[in-house]
Amino acid sequence: MNLRQLEHVVALAEEGSFARAAQRVHLSQPALSRSIQSIEEELGMALFDRTTRDVQITSAGETVVRRAKKVLFEARCLVRDVDLLRDHSIGSVSFGAGPYPAAMLLPAVLDNLAQQHPQMRIDARIDNWKNSLESLYSEELDFLIVDIRGAPTVSEVNVIALPRHRAGWYVREGHPLARLATVETHQLQAFPVISVPLPDAMRDGLRKWLRYAPGNELDFHLVCNDVNVLQEYARKTDALLLLTTHAFPNASRMADLVPLSLPSRKPLWLQFCIIHLAGRTLSPAAEQAIRVVQEVAAAHYPHDN
Repeated sequence: MNLRQLEHVVALAEEGSFARAAQRVHLSQPALSRSIQSIEEELGMALFDRTTRDVQITSAGETVVRRAKKVLFEARCLVRDVDLLRDHSIGSVSFGAGPYPAAMLLPAVLDNLAQQHPQMRIDARIDNWKNSLESLYSEELDFLIVDIRGAPTVSEVNVIALPRHRAGWYVREGHPLARLATVETHQLQAFPVISVPLPDAMRDGLRKWLRYAPGNELDFHLVCNDVNVLQEYARKTDALLLLTTHAFPNASRMADLVPLSLPSRKPLWLQFCIIHLAGRTLSPAAEQAIRVVQEVAAAHYPHDN
């Protein structure tokens, strides 16, 4: 068997149809059928059950497809790394960041990368954790920086935890709660909450921290991927915005926003992590970018662990 045949097997497994799979790999249906039949004969087992309408993968086929994807991963990585060696280049990196890590880490990460690796080509995308995970699985991104509570607990990914940091509720100057020496949790429930899109686990944890009654959902007044937009909205309304207590070194970004004084019964924490595919070798550029993310995170939050 060869890499081309493995691509045919993966395409047929994912498309579930000879017609669609043939179109995907730019073959005629008879040619694709012959390729699948050839690898089945070589392995001595059926990888697919054919019916008049569709194709069903067998249990043996699932095993082969799982291993084939890893082989194809490594083959693509090999071609990429050989190209980099030939061109004497560190290459390019594509990574995604959730709205919170983008606002809190990305400016410093990009500055450091520009200073340390001026020739590196960078594609940095800001999106919610669901869309970012899809892009990671499809190999569009080398790694992600997201809240650790949104990290999948599966063997297909590696998760690198970053330092956690204390969070707090921020409101506009002159907000009714800003005048109180201490704000009790139940008083927060009277005001709208605005947020970036949150993983279900983080949303549920926030609901419990706010002491919502069982069965009462936490309904956000505004959800937006852009933290800067949320900050501006909080400056003009009575909304509550969750931010870290020292995430923004530029004081102007926190202008007219003040933290609420809350009881210290149970601090709120945010913790980010780096996620990359376990079955894919990281490029030199991705390895360097991950190192810089770790350095920036440690410099930003040295006292919160």
